[in-house]
Amino acid sequence: MLLDQLFRTKRSPAVLTESLRCELASVSDYERRMCETVETSVVNYCRGGAASEQTVTRNRAAFDRLIIRPRCLQRIGGTRSLAVTSFGITYRMPVGIAPVALQCLAHPEGEKATARAARTFGVPFVLSVLSSVSIEELAEAVPRAPKWFQLYIFKDRELTECLVRRAEKARFRAIVVCVDTPTPGLSRTERRNPLTLPAKVTCANFVPNGNSGGANGNGKAKSCSASVLDYVRSQLDPSLGWDAIRWLMSITTLPVIVKGILNRADALIAADIGVHGLIVSNSGGRQLDYAPSAIEVLPEIVNAVGNRLEVMLDSGVSQGTDAFKALALGARMVFVGRAAMFGLAVNGQRGVEEVLDILKTELESTMLNAGCGTLDDLTPQHVCHEMQLYFPFAPERLRGSWRGESLRSERYRTRDRRTNIDAADAEIAEDTEHDDGVNVALLRAENVSERVTFQQRCVDPVIEEDGKLCPESRQALPSLQPPGTPPPYRNVPLQLNVPRGIYRSNTNNLSRCKGTSAAACPSEVRTTRTVISRKEAPPRRIKSHSMQNLCSGDGSKCIK
Repeated sequence: MLLDQLFRTKRSPAVLTESLRCELASVSDYERRMCETVETSVVNYCRGGAASEQTVTRNRAAFDRLIIRPRCLQRIGGTRSLAVTSFGITYRMPVGIAPVALQCLAHPEGEKATARAARTFGVPFVLSVLSSVSIEELAEAVPRAPKWFQLYIFKDRELTECLVRRAEKARFRAIVVCVDTPTPGLSRTERRNPLTLPAKVTCANFVPNGNSGGANGNGKAKSCSASVLDYVRSQLDPSLGWDAIRWLMSITTLPVIVKGILNRADALIAADIGVHGLIVSNSGGRQLDYAPSAIEVLPEIVNAVGNRLEVMLDSGVSQGTDAFKALALGARMVFVGRAAMFGLAVNGQRGVEEVLDILKTELESTMLNAGCGTLDDLTPQHVCHEMQLYFPFAPERLRGSWRGESLRSERYRTRDRRTNIDAADAEIAEDTEHDDGVNVALLRAENVSERVTFQQRCVDPVIEEDGKLCPESRQALPSLQPPGTPPPYRNVPLQLNVPRGIYRSNTNNLSRCKGTSAAACPSEVRTTRTVISRKEAPPRRIKSHSMQNLCSGDGSKCIK
């Protein structure tokens, strides 16, 4: 394998490119080759994530759940371009290289090789503050590369301001401030296999003159690298607020881009304080486990602040189709971190260039086949979630249902309703045989959550004494029913927030009118309500009370 690597480095660029196109046709091929040729600790550093790495898995799965919906006969013609303008600068394609720390672990050239590849393709390169090449050294090696500088706001504000001044002097074009790193992410992979920095690899921006210390002896340089990294980690400030972003904007004239936004509320705050751009990102899953993927929260952030500032995305982009989906959902640009590191570890600058070329080719092909000639042709209608193919109206139903019921609840509810009705019909037939002459009202429960009130009203004949009615009976009375007919039933729906149960109202002429007998005031009605629990009980029947006999106190007169 070592001879193969030496042989490949001696090939001419054209032959090398053709070779890689045959053997390494995708970013995943570069990842596989890196796993075969690079040390395990470096592989874990490039591929690892936080804790159980569920966020890393979710990033990939979220892109896979999005479906591209192409348009046909769009008259594309010769108007085809991937050019995009960001902060007044035009780039050749909307794919940049995200900040990755300590790139010299993957290749001796490190950030220099990556920046040269970005210059070749005319895309922005974001230098990490924890880079293994200093700001000044990179600016001298690659002066014409479109460079951005990624920064943390440290506890020591003088240190932070000094880094900003150095970036301005080196002609960096933007400041990218990470706001999702109050403390380093927990990596179980690194705990199992700790990463040991080589003697010449350190955080060069925190070493005087950008010197890694190689001239002072390997042992001293190694201890210096470890101590510098520990110092930088100790400078991370979890007590930061949005006032720190205002302070950063007040000390620089460069555009300030906030990286690490995953919440619509944070995006609104960032827009209100006047930042120039956002990068929707979960840091590739390195910080917080079980965080949402960037592509999942991109639409809501674009809808909230997309017309006020530039919204970009990184985390999970490894194919041209991924870039297409993010751009269609409103991102101005996308950034790749791991993909560039895979190419860098396999073949240095040439590897990064080949990875960028793969992404460019895939993006161009996807746009043409989807009916888009330029980036302005991309719309959210070109992308949909896979669930919408099977349930086209599912999002509207979920938004309109205050209960949040599942999509299949109607089917199960219909089956339960039919079962209850069949059981009720069987009970009717059985009761008819044994209970002749008894009025049976069957309650058919269509749904457990529904409530129905059955109110039984028995109206007795009005009896006048001396041509006067009782005061309580002077209100309008319903028409009298002929003898022998069952009393009418009325269904009155209840509110859904009433406790579960069925309310039965029985009219019993049990009261008296001002001390007189019940016969003297038979029209006075008092309603008593009884709650019957229906939480777990099967459909039940309620037997109505027949009209009771009203008799006077001495039993001389009865009314039936």
